[in-house]
Amino acid sequence: MTAVDDVWMTFDHGRITAIGTGTAPVELPEAPGGFLMPGMVDCHVHLAMSGGADMQLEVAGLDAAAAERAVMRHAEAQVRSGVTTVRDLGSPQDIAVAMSADLSRTGRCAPTVVAAGAITCPGGHGHFLARHAEGPDGYAKAVEAVAETGARIVKLFATGGVVTHGTVPGALQMNPVELDAATRAAHLLGMRVAAHAHGRDGIRNAVGVGVDSVEHFSHLGPDDIMAVKESMTWLVTTIVATERFVAAENRELATADALAKILEHAPLERTALRRAVDAGCRMAVGTDAGTTFNPHGWGMQEQAQHLRKAGMATHDVLRLLTVEGANLLDEPAGVLEVGRRADILCLTADPTQDLAKLSDMAGVVIRGHLVRTARTSPP
Repeated sequence: MTAVDDVWMTFDHGRITAIGTGTAPVELPEAPGGFLMPGMVDCHVHLAMSGGADMQLEVAGLDAAAAERAVMRHAEAQVRSGVTTVRDLGSPQDIAVAMSADLSRTGRCAPTVVAAGAITCPGGHGHFLARHAEGPDGYAKAVEAVAETGARIVKLFATGGVVTHGTVPGALQMNPVELDAATRAAHLLGMRVAAHAHGRDGIRNAVGVGVDSVEHFSHLGPDDIMAVKESMTWLVTTIVATERFVAAENRELATADALAKILEHAPLERTALRRAVDAGCRMAVGTDAGTTFNPHGWGMQEQAQHLRKAGMATHDVLRLLTVEGANLLDEPAGVLEVGRRADILCLTADPTQDLAKLSDMAGVVIRGHLVRTARTSPP
């Protein structure tokens, strides 16, 4: 990631058509801020949820109209914090899947949305925003149902989780045969697979069947690193979701079950992230925005600081926030190159010198259209 001075760019139909330095071939407006970088790519969000004290209760109270309004509101919040592409990994009634094409249109104040349909076991983690399946045949059929919605991704829950009542983050929720059946069915249909996995067994099972990404990887052990590095699976860190929950002043409003689990879970996730960074694992970044005490907006800036604390160099952090996420999603984003989407973050200071400058925003170009915004202090 190399800084270049005196740059001009032209756009057409939401794509970058030319880039140069010096005098532009035509008169062009001046970009706000003075420092430009690719828009950020958040690989794990839940646009239908707001980040309240009880995600499960919130979803239960959403009707279709309320869910649609929430998606629109949260999509705009993402753009106004510099995120121009998101991967939504589960929404009630697949509302994010249904809205993804419209949200991704040129002229919308919303990121490009790559949306997933989620599948879990009855009563398992995420059961309130997913289809339910049991056994390898049941999971394969559920994958086919997800494909019929137009989703590009299948989200599977290999282990339990924090925010679902009664589930255990480290415990298996799918066996290897079920994971394999679902992953094979998705790949045959041209869909990628994201597997929620906190515990070590769930991580290894997901990597072993060839899922495209493992979300959270919170209990990743030193003996698991080689299996991850030898695979084609990406690790998607969402540690900001944990850190926001732990730091929330009103965290006592969460269910006692969720609060106890997050406090036990947080040190393990911090250690796992350091292991992945030290080993140079293939990684991308998500915020899990919409989960408990984790609202939409500015999570990527916080995530950048957590990556830096875990030992990652500034240059690599910026790559994870942009081009690595675009590579995972197979999206023409994350890089300022001809042919890529004209998604640009306009900053007032240079983030390659200080990651905190990611919050010093003057505007966001989303598919070639400027959205004026301002944020001049750390989130």
